[in-house]
Amino acid sequence: MDKRESWKVRWKITIGMEVMTSVLAVPLAVLFIIAAGAYDFGKSLALIICAAISLFTSFVVPTVRFLYLGRVFRSLETEQWTKLNAVGKSAVKEKLLNFPLYNTIFYVVQWSYGIFSAWEYMHYFFRPTFLESLPFAFLPAIIYPILGVSHFFMTESILSQVLESDQLIGIQVREPSVRKVPIFARIFATIVAISLMPVIIFGYLLFEETAGWVKLGNITVPLLLTGFFMLVTVAVASYLLAVSIRKNSGNMVNIFGGMSNGDLVSELPMISTDELGRSGKALNEFIKRLRIIVKSVIREADRLSESSKKLEENTKELSRKMQDQAASTEQMSAGVEEIAASITSTAARADGQAEIAKKATESLAELEGRIRQVHLALSETKADADRMKAETSKGTHALQGTTRAMAEIEESTTRMGSTVNVIHEITDRIGLLSLNAAIEAARAGEAGKGFAVVAQEISKLGEQTQENAKRIRSAIKDALSATQSGREVIESTQVVFEKIGYTVTTTLNRVSEVAELSDYQLSASAAVRSAFGDLTRSAEEIRNHTQEQAQTSGEFSKTIVAISETTELLNRVVEEIDSLAERLATQSTALKGDVAFFQT
Repeated sequence: MDKRESWKVRWKITIGMEVMTSVLAVPLAVLFIIAAGAYDFGKSLALIICAAISLFTSFVVPTVRFLYLGRVFRSLETEQWTKLNAVGKSAVKEKLLNFPLYNTIFYVVQWSYGIFSAWEYMHYFFRPTFLESLPFAFLPAIIYPILGVSHFFMTESILSQVLESDQLIGIQVREPSVRKVPIFARIFATIVAISLMPVIIFGYLLFEETAGWVKLGNITVPLLLTGFFMLVTVAVASYLLAVSIRKNSGNMVNIFGGMSNGDLVSELPMISTDELGRSGKALNEFIKRLRIIVKSVIREADRLSESSKKLEENTKELSRKMQDQAASTEQMSAGVEEIAASITSTAARADGQAEIAKKATESLAELEGRIRQVHLALSETKADADRMKAETSKGTHALQGTTRAMAEIEESTTRMGSTVNVIHEITDRIGLLSLNAAIEAARAGEAGKGFAVVAQEISKLGEQTQENAKRIRSAIKDALSATQSGREVIESTQVVFEKIGYTVTTTLNRVSEVAELSDYQLSASAAVRSAFGDLTRSAEEIRNHTQEQAQTSGEFSKTIVAISETTELLNRVVEEIDSLAERLATQSTALKGDVAFFQT
């Protein structure tokens, strides 16, 4: 929508509602006040002037409405519309759908101001009495319902042109955001508004006549004009209701008519908030699903047409191959005779092969027994070598312990020799000491005799100790010499044990290698024996199979004859399938033509 279309729609709404207000509602209200208030000519003229002034000053409210619609329609302009996301576009459509109901606020404000301001302006011309002012209080009950219904249907009818545009027809709205006005409420409100207006007008006038406030005979002209405008207003409201219902029903008729002509592209626009408008969503979903189904049928029809053509080609190819198969059966019959002769020769060779395999199996069993005996002997030798290695290792460890003990003995003997030297030195000093003591005893004379005896005994003890120390030194020297000789012998023995251990280890490794080789020989002989066993069984199976093949060759000859007969039957069936494929291709082409009726 461009700016020109926006101005056109807004002016159409504003002028339409203000013409209805100025031409129908205001004159009806003025005539009712004149008739009910028993106004004379001067007061009537003053009332008309005050009503005109109030009408023009109340145009501020339509101006605000005009600007509000301009703000809404600005979002429909191409530049702004392309910037909106799905939620923003849905919000614009929701505002347009809710505007006929929200327009009630505008006309209620406009008329509330107009009624009160007209009554106020009358005070500049004359001071109205209570009887002359009372009709103003009944105007809202007379005008609001009928004018609200008329404005609602007129606004909805004009905005339907916008809602039917390609720009909005496919936009989905959020159900809770749209204020629902059901058909029952529309018809009921219209009937109440149409009924309430004459009831209030004529009821009020009859009450005044009964009360003696006015004489209806004196207000014939205003009364007739009031009735005329009342009828026109009722007619306009009824017409607008009919137009609203006809608009929705007409759209549905057009949609169903298009569907009957194969149109599955068009969608039913949502131009109102009643059941007819909301049903458009369900109908559009149905059309969408139907469109998907029709497209699927079209695709399947195309596939069926292609498949039928391929089937026709395949049946022709199958017919050709069946003829080739008939020729092949004759060649197979000749080949079967050659196969029978070959089977007989194979059976004879299989018997000889089975006998040879049997003898070879027996020889392998004997060889395997010998290898097993060798393997047992090697196992025993390996066990003995393991024990010898363990004993040698123990002897080596024992000799190493003995060597360490001999070293310790040698060290202890050396220390004992040092100790004997110390004793020898002590005996020398004791001898010296006893000599000095004897000298000192001699000097002492008679008093030193006892001391001289002690010195003599000490000297003897020193000599004895010195002799013993010499013998101990000699013994220690002999022990140290013997210990060194024993250690040398033990070291030599240890070297011999190590050589024995190395020899045993080498022998054990060689025995292990030979044992592994014997294990491998056992495994290999077992595998060979198993292979010869399989060969023997295979030979027996071949012999049995050749016998079965000899029987089968006879049956195969019979089967070839049956195949030949079946080939002829299949050839006739293929011809029938070919005919069916041609008919299927024709039917698929007709189906494509029928489905092409729908526009998707």
